Amino acid sequence: MSGDSKVQDKNIAYDLYREFQGNTLEYTYRGVVDSNVVEDILSLAESSFSDVKEQLLVRKKVYFVMVETLQNITRHQDLIDDPDFDQSGLFILRRSSNTYSITSGNLIKDDQIDTLRGKLEIVNSKNGEELKEYAREVLSKGTFSKKGGAGLGLIEMARKSGSKFKYRFVPAKYGYSTFYVNIEIPIPKGYEVPTDNEKQIMDNTQKYHKMLQDNHVALNFSGQLNQMNLKNLLNILSRQINSSKALKSKIHNVMIELLQNVLQHAYRKENEAHNGCFGMFYIRQDKEHIKITTANHIENVKIPEFNKMLKDINETNRETRNELSKSADFKGIGYVTILNKSKHQYDYQFYKLDNNCSLFALSAYLDKENDKDITM
Repeated sequence: MSGDSKVQDKNIAYDLYREFQGNTLEYTYRGVVDSNVVEDILSLAESSFSDVKEQLLVRKKVYFVMVETLQNITRHQDLIDDPDFDQSGLFILRRSSNTYSITSGNLIKDDQIDTLRGKLEIVNSKNGEELKEYAREVLSKGTFSKKGGAGLGLIEMARKSGSKFKYRFVPAKYGYSTFYVNIEIPIPKGYEVPTDNEKQIMDNTQKYHKMLQDNHVALNFSGQLNQMNLKNLLNILSRQINSSKALKSKIHNVMIELLQNVLQHAYRKENEAHNGCFGMFYIRQDKEHIKITTANHIENVKIPEFNKMLKDINETNRETRNELSKSADFKGIGYVTILNKSKHQYDYQFYKLDNNCSLFALSAYLDKENDKDITM
């Protein structure tokens, strides 16, 4: 593990945290999307809905748009035999004070772009009543294929959300482009989603996607962390790891310890629910390692003592660490377990946010040795 790799991880943690600002939930998935992944993503969203006690109508709209978006990704996964060509689907769910924002990215053949752009423009040009009539017209005249319907999904997404599509096609290779599309669902009744920020949203999406690709980030969650969505995150991760049973078990155990440490030790701000706290989690990999990172808020006054404990654990051998953990008042048992399982020193950093609070990020590294075919 190089020092450069560690510095890069630290920057990613803070960059992802900055991406989260202004939202109460952010969930990103980058990878192959199948029926199991769809199920887990929807379950994660459901647990988040129950936390914020969202209006039933809003929840139904968000759920419908999520299903259509994820199904659209699965329909267009024409994988090409080139391991250096990133063909992973992208799904982003964000919740701000006024909207749920759902964004996806997937490859599309260049010869299909004009047809899809035409459908999007027609849908964007119509109001609610016109869309209702247009849906009847398409249903009666449209043709269907293995890739789905004749634009009915787009029409219904626009009808349910009451918003316009924001989209972009970015040339890739092999006659494909990446198709990014975003739609927002208003939360307060009567709130009008802005329509003049398409370039900004697409620029930010493209930049964010590139950061995920460059750093091989497969999964990112930021928001209210509790036992329910912890379970869903574990399910999603376990489905995406193709490795030996032993390594999969080790990754699972390390992730549990990391996330449980967030739940047990994170500083809870006044507006956070009693059964959870703000937490951030992401997983990435390079040719040699799988890197699991969590981040949470911590009070600045607690950093010196906490930093000393982490340093003491990180810089001792296994026997000494295990002796430390036998003390009745020792609070770092989880970190000892992480180090013993990963067999690498963990990497951690504090980022000062204000006079009261900092962001604490910790990364655990696991070797891919004897698991050369691992994919994520």
